[in-house]
Amino acid sequence: MPQRVPFGGRAVIPPWRPVQYAPSFDRINAMPDHISGAEPTVPLREHHLNYITDLRLGEEVLTPRFARGCDPNNCSGACCGGGVLVDIAHRDRVLAEAPLVVRYMEPGQEHDPTRWFEDEVFEDPDYPSGRAVCTTVVNDTCVFLDSRRRCVLHMAEAESPALKPFYCRAYPVAIVQGRITLDTEWCPDETQCCATVAEGERSGLDVYAGELLHLLGATGDRELRHLIAQRETTR
Repeated sequence: MPQRVPFGGRAVIPPWRPVQYAPSFDRINAMPDHISGAEPTVPLREHHLNYITDLRLGEEVLTPRFARGCDPNNCSGACCGGGVLVDIAHRDRVLAEAPLVVRYMEPGQEHDPTRWFEDEVFEDPDYPSGRAVCTTVVNDTCVFLDSRRRCVLHMAEAESPALKPFYCRAYPVAIVQGRITLDTEWCPDETQCCATVAEGERSGLDVYAGELLHLLGATGDRELRHLIAQRETTR
């Protein structure tokens, strides 16, 4: 992969990451092929992401089909292999709660909070602060995944709700330049959680209902379902 220069100015060779996990300057490389040239279809106005003024739902969220048993709860954590992007305000929250996070880590994980996030900060309007930072990669995966590929931030939510990063909980639903999309090509063999299948029984709206609700909020999710139902009745 050629060198690219982020907004901070230092040339880096970024690792390959799924769509939402790729730095904004490298999104074109991370964007799934099936999105190229596709037109967004549904503008959304009643969501709770106030920092995104022109949020749109991509057609690619509506068209893929999934197996009957497909469920994001069956995720293997492979999508976290290159680290993940986190809003800088959320990074600061994780660091402030480092003692709690460490309690959920295994002995072999990195316990030093100064090594949990990369130094580079990326300008990215898809994040509330407009800036994001990547988690580090330790033992070939995100620093927060243990040996059983469980996210310790997810587990620590038992004591600190919503500690898991916003887009991690939404994945494979992602937002790229204000466009809601699905990153279904990152793990093409994992039909149990995110890979599509020909003639599948379920739609993305079915499989990722919880992720879309998380992403849009209750009012935004109702708006989405209403708009999709309207579209179906006019076809």
